[in-house]
Amino acid sequence: MPQVTKFKRAWLSRRDDNGDELNLWLKQGSKETTFQCTLCKTSDLDCANQEYSAIYQHMNTKNHKANKNSLKDNSLLAIRTLKPQTVSIANDNNSGILVIDNSQNSTLLPFNDQITKAEIVWALTVARRGFTYNSCDGIGEVFKSMFPDSKIAQQFNMQSKKISYVMSHGIGPYFHRELVKKIKSREKFVLCIDEQTNNQSKKQLDLLVKFWSNDDGLVVTRYYKSILLGHAQASVLQSAICDAFKTDGINLKRLLMLGRDNPSVNITLENLIDQKLKKLGSGLLFLGSCNLHVVHNGFKAGLSSTSWYVENVCTDIYSWFKQSPARKEDLADVINDFGDVVEKTLLYFTITRWVLLGKVISRVLELWEPLNEYF
Repeated sequence: MPQVTKFKRAWLSRRDDNGDELNLWLKQGSKETTFQCTLCKTSDLDCANQEYSAIYQHMNTKNHKANKNSLKDNSLLAIRTLKPQTVSIANDNNSGILVIDNSQNSTLLPFNDQITKAEIVWALTVARRGFTYNSCDGIGEVFKSMFPDSKIAQQFNMQSKKISYVMSHGIGPYFHRELVKKIKSREKFVLCIDEQTNNQSKKQLDLLVKFWSNDDGLVVTRYYKSILLGHAQASVLQSAICDAFKTDGINLKRLLMLGRDNPSVNITLENLIDQKLKKLGSGLLFLGSCNLHVVHNGFKAGLSSTSWYVENVCTDIYSWFKQSPARKEDLADVINDFGDVVEKTLLYFTITRWVLLGKVISRVLELWEPLNEYF
């Protein structure tokens, strides 16, 4: 009976007829007597009887050579290693650079997968930079013109409808699943809610989660999901939140507190969720509503009590110059006569952001003498 040959790791360091190392595509199969080709995406291939000859025969097949040639005609995509069996995508917040990490060492991708990867990277860039979906219309033609020597660019195709589908049904579910895994691994998390009417005249409930991230070493805030509603009573919001957790298999008892602003419907919602948690032997941590709303409203009340109407003065000054290029030019000429004045533009004040009024007032005071001269 012939001796059974096991897969030998020494084969990985051998080279094919073109001088390329076999470890670029060769790996051991699920059994000790099998191997797999990641380039051809094969299942287990037997090498028990033919030993290395089985691998040599495979690398000389027509399909394998075609896949290898496809890679040679294009830039090979090397994906660097972080941790085994993990895929992560990180953003450099300062530079906006997208970094993609994968589990395999310098894995060579078939040509069609290279095209898919290019389209995914572009979709991630759109999300990272905040590009509109409509801005992607015709981007494929731009890349073809920019990179005429790239076969990947010639096959790249990404329109607004396609990128919307890729985001919603392609990479979106992957990131959602990864987020759910992290939430489940945490002992507690915070849910932040905001309900408003969107531009389609529908009630939209946006949900964010806050939790401690072991990877980042700090508390992170992540988008969880948005739920469209007809009515938005507290009981409806409670059902929507609980149903979302149930669908994703998230234990409601892990919810530590609710981050909210101060409308009465949110107060009722918080009480309803707390009552539900108490039935489960838990409860919410109450720290009050969003303090920014309290600060804004308190500052607004303080301005109203002074009867200075300073916000009206700032708004009137800005509006006087807003739609008139001639007035702006005249003001700039006056400012230039004051050599020590650096700032030359007026700031806009948004009435719903009272705390920001301080910057607007400071700018008016900096330009006070030129403004007096102008008027």
